[in-house]
Amino acid sequence: MNIKKNALVGIDVSKDTFNAHFSNKDRKYKNSRKGWQMLVKEAPPNSAYAMEATGYYHYRLASYLHSKGFAVVVFNPYRVKHYFQSLGIKAKTDKIDALKIADYALAKGVQLREWKPLPPKHARARVIVSLLSGLSRFERSSGNIKHSLSLVLSKTDNLFNSMSEVKSVCVSHQKELEKELYQLCGELFPTQFRLLKTIPGIGSKTAAVMLVCCKGLSEFPAYRQLVSFIGLAPTVKESGTSVRGKGRISKTGNPYLRGLLFMCAMSAINLRGVSKNLYNRLLAKGKNKMLAMVAVMHRLVKISFGVVQSGEPYRGNSMAV
Repeated sequence: MNIKKNALVGIDVSKDTFNAHFSNKDRKYKNSRKGWQMLVKEAPPNSAYAMEATGYYHYRLASYLHSKGFAVVVFNPYRVKHYFQSLGIKAKTDKIDALKIADYALAKGVQLREWKPLPPKHARARVIVSLLSGLSRFERSSGNIKHSLSLVLSKTDNLFNSMSEVKSVCVSHQKELEKELYQLCGELFPTQFRLLKTIPGIGSKTAAVMLVCCKGLSEFPAYRQLVSFIGLAPTVKESGTSVRGKGRISKTGNPYLRGLLFMCAMSAINLRGVSKNLYNRLLAKGKNKMLAMVAVMHRLVKISFGVVQSGEPYRGNSMAV
């Protein structure tokens, strides 16, 4: 879809309302079906609609517009933010955001991929991953609070026990959600799910979350794009002879998936195989442990891409990666 051939509507979405910029004017609507209908009625016919991904606030609006046959593009907020910064824009309002989202869509100047809603089962799996991520954070927080309370309160105190109950509820709900997630992955990506679990260090949870977040790994032409999507691609800051910034990973992807991959890397380096060899080799060269661990995570993603693309299970050094 060439967005320059369409009348363009830039949309900034929030929880209850959204701003839409078109025909050099800004309009505000309720983020409800009535508001969506009003937008379609007032916007130029055959418009293309551009917006940021804002959690789930944009999803219903984008789905509605797509169902009515309109072209929809959804951008990564990270990229739009840096586009704003490149223009030297310091003010931030809903009106300005809607205008600049439209400008960003036009500035792309290339064929943009049209957004499409996920199939119902895949959408449900995405929601489950979001819930697992939130429950995981709550579980860690409750554990930290419990530890801090133990320094002051008796272990028989009700305040202390309340944190134990919170942690127990989080763990219980995670187990139930994981069961449903595995079932959905078995239906959506049966072959890929089976293949990923043959890789040493990668368990069912990581395999399922990777497939759900990365659409079965099928939309990436090369493993480097997959690594970048997950947020493990290195960023380099060098300029002339004076600037030598410390290298870091981009962290632009799903943090929950990266956390799971880190735990997989921890398991992999304790097993015989390419991951352990890579880790030890980097340590022997004087690299720090975190850098070596990220390299193992990177290797696991590369192997994951390889087994899915080849359709063959992992067989150690015989697997072409």
